[in-house]
Amino acid sequence: MKYHAGDVIRYRTFCDNIRTVLVQTSHANIKNGRPGFDGVTVPGSHPVWGYDSQIVDVYDREDPNDPSLFLSKEETM
Repeated sequence: MKYHAGDVIRYRTFCDNIRTVLVQTSHANIKNGRPGFDGVTVPGSHPVWGYDSQIVDVYDREDPNDPSLFLSKEETM
């Protein structure tokens, strides 16, 4: 999936949880020669990284400071 810094993604952790992340950087080699990303959780702003293969959704965002980032999907519907 294509994504860029400032996009919001959802990815599946190795523990099978889903996290929502504001992407800060995409990397050709995040670890072990595999492409990935780093960013912060939304909400919470905890630093995380993951492999591109873990991404399940990409939300292209024009304004990464949009307050709707901090609402759950249910709250924005």
